[in-house]
Amino acid sequence: MTAKQTDKENNEKTKRKELKALGFIIVVLFPILSVFAIGGYGLIIWLMQVFGGASPH
Repeated sequence: MTAKQTDKENNEKTKRKELKALGFIIVVLFPILSVFAIGGYGLIIWLMQVFGGASPH
């Protein structure tokens, strides 16, 4: 096994790990963060209405 083969295998392993990490971020992390962000915003608005009164129309 030469140094080039070892480097190539390491590059392939690194690429595979990076693709898995990207897939995790896209499929799992972004949707969860989106739900928390939207839910948090809704909670803030709701609490403002509860303690500050409804906004006038």
